Amino acid sequence: MAYVPLRKAVAELGLHPNTLRRYADQGRIPTIRNPAGQRLFDVDAYLRRAVEASVVVYARVSSAKHRDDLARQVERLRRVYPDAEVIQDIGSGLNFKRKGLRTLLERLLHGDKLRVVVAHRDRLARFGFDLIAFLVEYNGGEIVVLDQPVDQSREAERTADLLAILHHFACRMHGRRSHQSEADSALSDIEAEEPVSAVARNLKIRLQRDRQASQSTKGTTGIALDGRGEDHPAEPAGLGRSDPVSGQEDRR
Repeated sequence: MAYVPLRKAVAELGLHPNTLRRYADQGRIPTIRNPAGQRLFDVDAYLRRAVEASVVVYARVSSAKHRDDLARQVERLRRVYPDAEVIQDIGSGLNFKRKGLRTLLERLLHGDKLRVVVAHRDRLARFGFDLIAFLVEYNGGEIVVLDQPVDQSREAERTADLLAILHHFACRMHGRRSHQSEADSALSDIEAEEPVSAVARNLKIRLQRDRQASQSTKGTTGIALDGRGEDHPAEPAGLGRSDPVSGQEDRR
């Protein structure tokens, strides 16, 4: 890694001095300063980054039951970029430990210049897309999104993200099958690009139905909820309680 002064860097790269200074300020070419305060430029590093970007198509589905959709994603991406490398994942968009995503991030951290192609923004990540885009662009690459959500408002996007969080934490914190099934169903609607208002309405109906079923089950247990806990059976009607001090029956 050899650093050269501005004059020599301009001669080797054929760039205007002001352009080179701007690239240095943007981090597009590494620089250091010598003891005299003169800026030196790493021309070799800039040239390595300037090579043509490798094309990587990335596809993801949330669960194994959507494998068919994963295959369709890959097929569609390969039609547009037939010679591209394929990276695919099965897992939540909230999970940053996905094997394929980690492979992609490792290459970016090593300085690879990539053109990353996805069908939708959320295939790459539900949250953190802009951070991944920054890493890609920092190396001189770009992210290509085939389907831009031209008709989806920011409110709708936030609603979809909220339902994704519901799915994640309902499964982790509650562990109840009913919560998991309702959240999974909502996420399936999102994956199928159902209108967000319809997804929210359906989810509300399912949760209400689940709550009613739960209350109905509690009503048939014969357990009295009298403030003493659920382990105490209800006392027969007409029987009073004994005073623990006097032993007299309390008939209030």
